[in-house]
Amino acid sequence: MINPFSSCYPTLRLNSGGLTDPYRNRLVSPIACLLLFVTASALSNRLIAADLQVPSKQFPTIAAAIAAANRGNNIHLAPGIFQENVTVDKTLALIGSPDKKSIIDGSGQGTVITVTAPDVQISGLEVRHSGDVIEDSDACIYATKKAANVKLEGNALSQCAFGIWINGSHHPQVINNRVTGYQKKNLSDRGNGIHIWNIQNGLIKGNRVFGVRDGIYLSNTGTSSIEDNIMDSVRFGIHYMYNDNNRVTGNITCNSMVGQAMMFSKRLVINNNAMINNKDHGMLLRAIYDSAIRGNIAYGNNKGIFINDSDFNEITGNWVENNAIGIAVMAGAEKTKVIGNNFISNAVQVLFSWRYSLYWDNEKKGNYWSDYLGWDYDSDEIGDRIYYASNRMDHLMYRHPKMRLLALSPVIQLLQALESRFPVLRSASVIDRKPAMQPTMPTPVQVASPEKACL
Repeated sequence: MINPFSSCYPTLRLNSGGLTDPYRNRLVSPIACLLLFVTASALSNRLIAADLQVPSKQFPTIAAAIAAANRGNNIHLAPGIFQENVTVDKTLALIGSPDKKSIIDGSGQGTVITVTAPDVQISGLEVRHSGDVIEDSDACIYATKKAANVKLEGNALSQCAFGIWINGSHHPQVINNRVTGYQKKNLSDRGNGIHIWNIQNGLIKGNRVFGVRDGIYLSNTGTSSIEDNIMDSVRFGIHYMYNDNNRVTGNITCNSMVGQAMMFSKRLVINNNAMINNKDHGMLLRAIYDSAIRGNIAYGNNKGIFINDSDFNEITGNWVENNAIGIAVMAGAEKTKVIGNNFISNAVQVLFSWRYSLYWDNEKKGNYWSDYLGWDYDSDEIGDRIYYASNRMDHLMYRHPKMRLLALSPVIQLLQALESRFPVLRSASVIDRKPAMQPTMPTPVQVASPEKACL
């Protein structure tokens, strides 16, 4: 092989214009020679160090490869089990084998991977068996405040106190990971699947979370997007506290306590989520303001949507079906637009506990109620009779469930008829002056086949 530096050997002789190669009779500038050395040396080092393989003779452990790595290097792990607790303190990529059989096992001690540098990427790994001390924030992957722009993609995390903990690391991307909690603990004693605190501009997308405390927990977070995640058998699918200007779209929570617990937040876009077969609330809105709740599905929950002290919102185009209570309004919601929704076959369509009646229509359009008993003489698809969504009997049957056995009795039917015909007897209620005669949208696929939507 020809040596690229052969023209710079000491055999060169001085000429009036510079150095001449006696073998090639070529003029070589000393400056060009120096640049050749610097460039080739840098290129050689880059080629050698750009990709580090673990294990290898030079790097038997992940920690050894990180210690030797330069900024921007890729560390590739072979298939196998690495029993290490790793700190990534340099900007680099930690990449699992193509068959996804690179396993980092923390042996039940502390956090398995800690990220303390910006622009780190961790992908294609199985990370398992962190410590189980919730108070110490033991996690499979923990990113500190210094770990801005961290990207965690395509990892499988299991036996973790917390799956992924992002602690103040702005611009994180958490994409297509699978998190499974410690099954040996009670649900309330486990950590969260994805725990986010005090970030801006985050993307949490396409993750699958099973058997943890809260699937995705966010606090003090802004201008971030939570998209297309699936949570199953958790406490709260998405748990929101003090987060403003965020998007929550396309997420599904099944077989949990609460699908989405959205609290103390403003200017949210909550669109096209599905909450299926949850034991308590499908979607809980507590102190939510100036937000849009559109196109969501609440199916088979105890309460489809629960509203408490949440105002200046827009609740439109949602599908609420087969819940014990379709929508519960405990306080607030006076200045909220509620139109174009579909309330279908809920045991109690609306549970209403407020001093004043609310009108859920815009005088041209209202909502669809499957129990509406009205008519449409002018064939405009709008009922000609006002719909009263709740009455005193609904409250009594909610507070005393055994009364449902008497729901069709002549006495209960008489009391309900008297209340509807004599306004003086009527309690404050949700009133729809323009009820739709037909559902406002086709049946969602998640309702047609709810079992296929879950993990």
